[in-house]
Formats: sequence, structure tokens, C-alpha cells
Amino acid sequence: MYQQLKTNLNKTYKSLYEVCSELGIDMNNLDLEQLTKLIDQCTHCSIWSTKLIPDLDSNPICTTCAKLIGL
Repeated sequence: MYQQLKTNLNKTYKSLYEVCSELGIDMNNLDLEQLTKLIDQCTHCSIWSTKLIPDLDSNPICTTCAKLIGL
């Protein structure tokens, strides 16, 4: 289930609710900690990515935003 969510969220701006609805997954059964080990949203632009890095405040950001702020 988490791999399927990862695949459908990666590089999109879709909400978790939207993707769960598309896949027929009950959000109440999700372990968000488990999901964020695989994929998370950039805190700057909100795109879902598997390759986030911490910014200066330790928030996860994508590589595009990291380049824009000079990291």
C-alpha cells in the first residue's frame, strides 16, 4: 500500500486525501510515519519527493528549492 502511495504521489502536488481516494485507501488505516520514511512533501513548494534534504531549519526540502535558496 505504501509503495503504491509513493508511486502515485511522487513529483506531484496532489493531496494525500486525493490519492487515497483515487486508490480506494482508507486514510484512517495509514501510518504517516511509515509513509514519510518513503516519501514526504517539500516544506517550501509542497511537491512530493523521495529525495528531500534538510534546509537550515531542518525542514525537508526538494533539490530544486535547495538550489533556489543556495544550499
